[in-house]
Amino acid sequence: MEFAILGPLEVRTRTGNRIRLGGARQERLLAALLLHPGGAVPVPRLVDAVWEDRPPATADRQVRNLAGLLRRAFRKADPTGPPVLLTDGRGYRIPLDDHGLDSRLFADTVARSRRTAAAGQQSAAAAGLRQALSLWRGPVLDGLEGQLIDAGAVPLDELRLTAWEDCLDLDAALGRHRASIPELTGLVADHPLRERFVGQLMRALHASGRTADALTVHRRFTGRLAEELGLDPSPELRRLHLALLTAGVDPQPDPGPGGAGPAAAGPRTAVPGTAGPRSAVPPTAGHPGGPVGERAGTVRTATASRGGTGPDPGPEADTADGGPGPRPGVPVPVPAQLPPSLATFTGRDAELAALDAFAEAASTADDRDPGPAHRPGSASATRICAVSGSAGIGKSTLVVQWAHRVRGRFPGGQLYADLHGFSAEPPLTPHTVLARFLRALGVPGEQVPNVPEEAAALYRSMLADRRVLVVLDNARSAEQVRPLLPAAPACLTVVTSRAGLAGLTARDGARPLTLDLMPTPDAVALLDRVIGARRARSEPAAVAELAAVCGRLPLALAIAAGRLAERPGRTVADHVAELRDSGNRLTALAIDDDAASAVRATLDLSYRTLPAAARTLFRLLALAPGSGLTAAAAAALCGERVAVVRPVLDQLATAHLLTHEGGDHYRLHDLLRLYAAERAAAETGRAVSTAARERLGDWYLHHADAAARLLTPHRRRIPLDPPGPWYEPPAFTTAAGAQRWCESEHGRLLGMVRAAAEHGPDALAWRLPVVLWSYWFTSPHLDDREEAARLAVAAAVRAGDRSGEGQARNDLATALGALGRHDEMLGELRLARALFASIGDRVGEGHTIGNLGDHCLGTGAYGQARLHFEGALTLFRAQPEERRDDWAIRVCETNIGVTAMLSGRAREADEYLHRALDLHRSTGDPVLESITLYHLGDHLRRLDRPAEAAARLRQALAVLDGTTRNPRLRADVLAAMARLGGAAGSPDVRVQVGG
Repeated sequence: MEFAILGPLEVRTRTGNRIRLGGARQERLLAALLLHPGGAVPVPRLVDAVWEDRPPATADRQVRNLAGLLRRAFRKADPTGPPVLLTDGRGYRIPLDDHGLDSRLFADTVARSRRTAAAGQQSAAAAGLRQALSLWRGPVLDGLEGQLIDAGAVPLDELRLTAWEDCLDLDAALGRHRASIPELTGLVADHPLRERFVGQLMRALHASGRTADALTVHRRFTGRLAEELGLDPSPELRRLHLALLTAGVDPQPDPGPGGAGPAAAGPRTAVPGTAGPRSAVPPTAGHPGGPVGERAGTVRTATASRGGTGPDPGPEADTADGGPGPRPGVPVPVPAQLPPSLATFTGRDAELAALDAFAEAASTADDRDPGPAHRPGSASATRICAVSGSAGIGKSTLVVQWAHRVRGRFPGGQLYADLHGFSAEPPLTPHTVLARFLRALGVPGEQVPNVPEEAAALYRSMLADRRVLVVLDNARSAEQVRPLLPAAPACLTVVTSRAGLAGLTARDGARPLTLDLMPTPDAVALLDRVIGARRARSEPAAVAELAAVCGRLPLALAIAAGRLAERPGRTVADHVAELRDSGNRLTALAIDDDAASAVRATLDLSYRTLPAAARTLFRLLALAPGSGLTAAAAAALCGERVAVVRPVLDQLATAHLLTHEGGDHYRLHDLLRLYAAERAAAETGRAVSTAARERLGDWYLHHADAAARLLTPHRRRIPLDPPGPWYEPPAFTTAAGAQRWCESEHGRLLGMVRAAAEHGPDALAWRLPVVLWSYWFTSPHLDDREEAARLAVAAAVRAGDRSGEGQARNDLATALGALGRHDEMLGELRLARALFASIGDRVGEGHTIGNLGDHCLGTGAYGQARLHFEGALTLFRAQPEERRDDWAIRVCETNIGVTAMLSGRAREADEYLHRALDLHRSTGDPVLESITLYHLGDHLRRLDRPAEAAARLRQALAVLDGTTRNPRLRADVLAAMARLGGAAGSPDVRVQVGG
């Protein structure tokens, strides 16, 4: 196992799979053990860790139970791994020789790096400390509270800060003064009374030519020290202050991270402590409690050489002709423009890892090519990341969170702009943003070029030799972003947008990252974090339901959690009920004093940017059953051909108002579906909506009929009106393809039946289930089959269609028979038979009689069953050629063979079953062929001919695997094969004549 406590508690297997623990008590118990690595922790101390000063009377026993639960969780996650939790005397311990712990790895790496520094290998020591500090993800055991946990975290926090101080001293020894200023500024802000950080910042500022700023830092520190603690600074800091005051010449600016550059213009006064065997801060390391605080440092500009062969003053110098650029001698700000990160940020581990990988790839490329010159066509390929996703999905929150984590890698600063691409305000022009960025980089406002191309050129020049992170939030298009892209190899750009920005990927080499809805565990964790762990854990089911009601959309989750946090007396269940019962859930997912943050408002901004055709299609999508549909179904909604509608679907997917799930499949998540329905109600007339529903119903009905003709090609059909000119036949042409289509569309087919039963037309509500009988009778979804049949009966009754009612009741009877509810089956068959007789439908009457035989087989009345099957055969054979149902005839003959087998008449059973098999094969009916092979296998088993029985059963499997994949029959065939040589008896698998 790999344990991590330098941040939130995490446990992962050797393969990297995360193990989720069972609750706060298990977490506190494990935390107490990990804070004492390798040693045994007595049970009383574990009791204190779990309950503090309020342990229950059974605390000792509960600790042992918790230990047992942890053991089981570890064993389940890694069954072959070494033991994790051992009993040791009166306590427990974790043997860390066999497992990993990040705090132990941190301490070992720091110690090794200090030995390396003592040996004079400063660069290697710095690299080691960077690696050690990068293990920290936040405060020790972030999210867990308690005196013992807090006490155990203190030495680790102190070791971290001391290691960080060592890093910064080595940075100074390596000449990296200017590069360390932004990080030191943040550290001093976060730890204002830690004198060593203050001294390091003063030295770095002085060495970078900013002695006045260094003296200001000292003045602020001494004032705060006296005010808060009544103390004076240490003698070392007083000596440093005196040295700065008596410095004869202001030192030249630091030449940069490499330590090589122009010679100083004059003597430099020595400053105590500017070199020593210590180490530099890792670019990825955060500080205790989160990333280094954001503070703006400054960089003093160099004076340009006016002639001769002096060194190039660089992009921060004023231009020789007095053109645009920072003024000589004027401090240039190091921009730190990132907005605050959210304290409630939760999850998104995969996306953060993807952003880390993007930055690492760019950093690796930069390390391979450290030269300052930009080579067109190569440097930008891995230095732009385009993060896209729907409104409220959390793009900005994710990117800002990540940017704070890595900003230590960018000593040149961080530039941020909200481009208002999808906002109530007009989108910002690139030139407006360039002007803001140039001013932030020290260009006086009056010197910002008015020509956009010149401003972009100056911007690229200013960043040419700097390592800057640029965050362009809420972009409208690639064209809006492109002028703002730095050309420097050391700069990274992250763009967020509701649009896909495919042009930025194709033309500028951006790496795309698409955000989806939060996984359920992360959504629940976000709610826990906002409303409080104790409150959430008291209603875990309600919290999970709240996550579902919010559609796992981060904005909706945050709003719902915020409302709960404001009302501590309200239960989560009550809030869920309000959202479910609300006539408009989108109205409830709003903030009273911040309308712009409401879910509806954010979706409005995306919707308004769509072309008219895309808005129309988006509204119609709300009429489709379920959350997903195919391009062909969407075309039916519009009454258009697929080729016309597919580009519009892609527009919606690009705008992240629809998710493309591959192939021709698209998905509309729950809150977007509610919003689409709201827009449809407001903007689409009832007649248009009704026509779209009817077209979609016709599309499903004719596709289902096409599937039925392949699954049971000789069975009687109900007549259908021809579809409209927009209809395109289905792509499937085989029984297996028809079965796969029915399976993939199962939920939507049932949803279509439900929608037709609710909204009409009734003709569709009863016809679609009747047509689907050919799929239903092989389907494992027995409850859905019954529901659809009952809805069909009700619809036919409403429509006053006696033939349709007879068909629907007959189908309902077969569904009840498959469920083993034979009494109810008999009642529906009698009603169906009477209906068919009243309208003179002899074929329909024959179907009900045949299914009465099936009912008798199910109840063991074999003699009566045979009479029904023979009676049905007589009716079928008496019909004229054009009305004869040959499929029903073959079904009855097959079932007579089954009846003979169950009655013990082996010779007759053999004759009927073999004749039926030949008929099914000659007519190309794999459904009946596989069923008959199964019965022949059972027949041969009963005759004690196991080898022949097994051969027939294998043939049945071959037919199933090659064609219809009837899951119910396949399970029965496998069970029959397992019974060979075993106990007698077998379940009946019969064919119902159907409707």
